[in-house]
Amino acid sequence: MGTLTSVLTPILSIGSALSGAQRVSQDNRENDLRLRQYEQNAALHKKQNLFDLQNAETERRTKLKKLISAQRAQFGSGGIRSGAGSSEAVLEGLFSDSDIERQQGEGDVALANQKINQGITQQRQLNLLQKEQLRQKTILNTLLS
Repeated sequence: MGTLTSVLTPILSIGSALSGAQRVSQDNRENDLRLRQYEQNAALHKKQNLFDLQNAETERRTKLKKLISAQRAQFGSGGIRSGAGSSEAVLEGLFSDSDIERQQGEGDVALANQKINQGITQQRQLNLLQKEQLRQKTILNTLLS
């Protein structure tokens, strides 16, 4: 009976180690899947940010064209030429204000995308940390059994 026990003990510990390795492998696959899903979601958010920026740019240009047309019509009805100094300054101001609005929109999208990239980096680091923790836990469990 003692011989059977001495033979079974290493076999059981090998089986336990294999079971632990399978569990680690499964956990690693799940972590990788979560990371891929996170990256896909982040890519969708970036595309949405770009789409929103393009829509905002279209709206900004349309608004600018209407403002310039209205201002030129107002100048014309008042007898002021479009190329005159003061009228040109007013139009330049409209362009300048519109350009500032464009820059702010681009800055907002760049910041949002930077946050998304930072989130991806953090998720990757977490994934690596979890993999290492699982690996070390498996090693420890194997040594203890």
